[in-house]
Amino acid sequence: MSAALRHIRPVSLLLGMTALIASTTVARAATVQPDDPRLSYEGRYAVGPAHDVRLGFPGITLRLRVNASAVRLKLHASSNDVFFKLSVDGQPARKIRVHQGDSEIPLLAASTAAEHAIELIRITESWEGVCEFTGLDVDGTILPPPALPSRKLLFIGDSITCGEGVVPNAPGLTAPERTDATESYGMKLARRLGAQCELVSYGGRGVIRDWQGIRATNNAPQFYELALPDDPKTRWNPATYVPDAIGICLGTNDFSQGIPDENEFVNAYVEFIRKIQRDAPHAPIFLIDSPILTDADIPKRTVCGAYLDEVIRKVDSPLLHHAHLRHYQGSEGDGHPVAAEQTSMTDELEPVFRKALGW
Repeated sequence: MSAALRHIRPVSLLLGMTALIASTTVARAATVQPDDPRLSYEGRYAVGPAHDVRLGFPGITLRLRVNASAVRLKLHASSNDVFFKLSVDGQPARKIRVHQGDSEIPLLAASTAAEHAIELIRITESWEGVCEFTGLDVDGTILPPPALPSRKLLFIGDSITCGEGVVPNAPGLTAPERTDATESYGMKLARRLGAQCELVSYGGRGVIRDWQGIRATNNAPQFYELALPDDPKTRWNPATYVPDAIGICLGTNDFSQGIPDENEFVNAYVEFIRKIQRDAPHAPIFLIDSPILTDADIPKRTVCGAYLDEVIRKVDSPLLHHAHLRHYQGSEGDGHPVAAEQTSMTDELEPVFRKALGW
């Protein structure tokens, strides 16, 4: 063997090994922390000490852009009732159920790396469990996040605002399976107006009492100030999201056990409005009628509407409005508005919001 050949072979071997190492490096997944600024979140959430992102409210949306072949989300759920909708590159979304404990969701699985836009939305409501994003494995590169709309809307309410019952009632279906925040009037209206949407809503809760008449719980004036609705340690910083307009749909649960005392309800609601105005002093606020209450047995709908008018009179602000909604039937055995009725509610509210905002 010549001296020249003895020098060529080791070099060729070295080049081959380098190529193998390089290809292995490209294929290896990069682990990203959930609070990485390249991940875009819309909605109210909490960040834990280990950079985990915790979701308690409905409608929270994770968006990211990647040049990758695979993306896997690691998470921990407190119940079996947390559902998401996943969409890639604007394709029709598929529904994903997360079970209690640790799990992993494949957000993307492709044969080769390419650019993709991923959207994951929590669609179940607050009482149906807290979910914690603990890590993200990416076989490729994360790109700069998509820009969020500059317009911002906030909706405060109960299960109606959460989108519970939008799937019609049927034997065997549970409440979590029938809930979809993306079909709620708030998220529909935000899409029409080209705005961000924050749902601060909790099924069964009211202004002064919940659907069972319990006052000693986190009703709207309490959970409004939190990033996780049942965790008083997670105080929300209102400066991080100052809405252009606010819709409040409360009263259904306060009236569940009968007509509440006028002074108690109205005075608590007035104080709640003042708290909200402290955080968003320039935002129009719309007090939205309950689409569930009726006057069938006792005049709950009429009295609740009169109470809202009294709240507006006492606050005495040109930014506070009564947004009227008609009654909706819901589905058999459940008064929650179904998806088509939530759309009709949106139709009623859209011109009211547009007029006040000039949008």
